[in-house]
Amino acid sequence: MKQSLREQAKIPESGWRYVKLSDLGEIFTGGTPSTTKQEFWDGNIIWYTPTEISKSNKYISSSRRMITEEGLKNSSAKLFPANTIIVCTRATIGELAISEKPATTNQGFKNIKVNEDTDLQFVYYSILSNKNNLISKSSGSTFLELSTTEFRNFKIPLPPLKEQQKIAQILSQWDEAIETTQNLIEQLQLRKKGLMQELLSGKKRLAGFSEEWKETKLGDITSRITKKNTELNDTVITISAQRGFVRQEDFFKKRVASSTLSGYYLIEKGHFAYNKSYSNGYPMGAFKRLDTLEKAVVTTLYICFEAKDNVDSDFLLNYFEGGMITKNLTRIAQEGGRAHGLLNIGINDFFGLKLTVPSLTEQKEISKVLNTVDEEISSKISYLDNLKKQKKGLMQQLLTGQKRVKI
Repeated sequence: MKQSLREQAKIPESGWRYVKLSDLGEIFTGGTPSTTKQEFWDGNIIWYTPTEISKSNKYISSSRRMITEEGLKNSSAKLFPANTIIVCTRATIGELAISEKPATTNQGFKNIKVNEDTDLQFVYYSILSNKNNLISKSSGSTFLELSTTEFRNFKIPLPPLKEQQKIAQILSQWDEAIETTQNLIEQLQLRKKGLMQELLSGKKRLAGFSEEWKETKLGDITSRITKKNTELNDTVITISAQRGFVRQEDFFKKRVASSTLSGYYLIEKGHFAYNKSYSNGYPMGAFKRLDTLEKAVVTTLYICFEAKDNVDSDFLLNYFEGGMITKNLTRIAQEGGRAHGLLNIGINDFFGLKLTVPSLTEQKEISKVLNTVDEEISSKISYLDNLKKQKKGLMQQLLTGQKRVKI
């Protein structure tokens, strides 16, 4: 005999029940006005797209593009009131937010205005916790999409209203702690960025240092590495401008390196690599240092090197990360030389890049200051990760009644 949903999920017998989303409120779909009609755009009606939702917190109140009344009338977009839950049901399925203002969305959404006898935030958290289940009910050959019927019939466990409100209140407190921590991390990152610009340029000097900085060449303080992977190490890594060194299978979701790895460069912990490929925020490519692995292999498209004894490795890393060498890189990049997305920078020109640096002692003191901020940022990021894990665990327990709250 087929088990009931209650038996499968073991929701509490007292007061809890499974309900369809369509039973909880009015469902709105979205649409896109014709992009060839200028009179449909640049109006005063908020029009959300999935990209904006994925970057938002729980609440959202503005969009990159706005549509006009004419655009609304001449499309399948539907205007919904404030405090409507907007849910991505195409591509980034399960991403969601609560619109603080009347708005509409493109066709990649299904949206629900929750009835007054149901707690808005409880429904928000329930849909959020069911992202994987929503994806599993999606279909499509070109891209996955959750149909209106599947969305309307999607079921969630629902306790009595007062219990809904208490659960939502608890989870909201976790959201507040997460948002506060995220803001603190952003402030610390801005602080570090400001310190880097001042300390790495010599505009601000640390106490006890007044000696003039000297110009040097990158090749005078580093040694190029061209050691091939004769030991056939299979830890293939790639440089992500935002994430640093990442295992290729994690970055590309598959191994894209050639089957024979002996032709790759073998680098060791503490070695640097320069990726000549430009990306968002890194117009002249990215420098990264291998800190998390003892050894790894990289493509020979990268320029690899290590710091000599006459330079502080941490200072050099911050010098690169702070963009202090970007201007000189721009000068040596050959005109129109972006073959296959790579900057055309010759080896001799690269190691001939000029840097203006302080004494080794001052370099180390500057590194200490910046490393202290880094440690604080890392500590907060770790704390943030723990908050998110704890919230996820709480959601799984509270939203199914496995853990009950006191009313």
